[in-house]
Amino acid sequence: MNLEKHISTLLYSYDCVIAPGFGAFLTHKNSSSLNETSIDPPSKKVGFNGALQKSDGLLIQTYAQSRKLSFEDAQREIENQISFWKIHLNKNDSLILGELGTFTKYPAGNVEFKPNELNYSLESFGLESIRTKFIMQPVPKNNGSNGVWWKVAAMVPILIGGYLYFAQPQPVADFVNEQWSGFVAPIVNTHVVSTETPLITEEVKVIEEMPAAIVENVVSEKIVHAHQVIAGSFRLKSEAEIFEAKLKEEGFANAKFTQKKGSYFYVAFDTFETTDEALAFKRSLPMDYPEAWILSLN
Repeated sequence: MNLEKHISTLLYSYDCVIAPGFGAFLTHKNSSSLNETSIDPPSKKVGFNGALQKSDGLLIQTYAQSRKLSFEDAQREIENQISFWKIHLNKNDSLILGELGTFTKYPAGNVEFKPNELNYSLESFGLESIRTKFIMQPVPKNNGSNGVWWKVAAMVPILIGGYLYFAQPQPVADFVNEQWSGFVAPIVNTHVVSTETPLITEEVKVIEEMPAAIVENVVSEKIVHAHQVIAGSFRLKSEAEIFEAKLKEEGFANAKFTQKKGSYFYVAFDTFETTDEALAFKRSLPMDYPEAWILSLN
């Protein structure tokens, strides 16, 4: 059994994986960064919170599916493995969990978690930090007075050409037609715009009819609340849709496919606005559904 490997795999798709009775492995995201020495891609690093120990069902559910076990057998195996972790940590003051990191217990009783430098961001898969090198370019020397004389020499042809152009008389009529007629022409043609007014009116009528169709689509959308009593999760959407239909045949009229999270498509018995409503519904379920669990998106 390699529970730590299973948790590490889940962290690529989930931000929080709770090991019941032990703690939660959390990830935090960092955007790409640029500094004086390197260019770093986006990252997703793991941390640990020992206060979050109550199971949310995710680890047991996915472990049972990957090992083809019942929910109860998967729960039993996970509890045994976590019990071994605790005994090993108390006895040796150290616990290494593969790709996740290392736990160290100090004489005062506090436990420190040092994560491994593994990037769980799927967006940055295969990308590594790039070390940058600065290229120093020489500053051009100032040649003093020589630079000034070059500037003066460059201006002489321009000054002479300008003098010869304006010193000669210019025919007024030719000058206006050739130099400015191109700018006057667009102003003369502005009245053409008003001839297309009827076309604009017809387009407005089409736009006014759109909201009705939009309202119909909104009404037909499934209402999914934040607290969901999950009946099952599937790798294929077609399997999730079949399971949804099966639940409705069994009397769960509000059963619905709620979302895809990670690699799984989730199907809920029903969704609720509050945790209390979700818990009350879960407790009211028949004994035929022991694997039901609550997913809260808040």
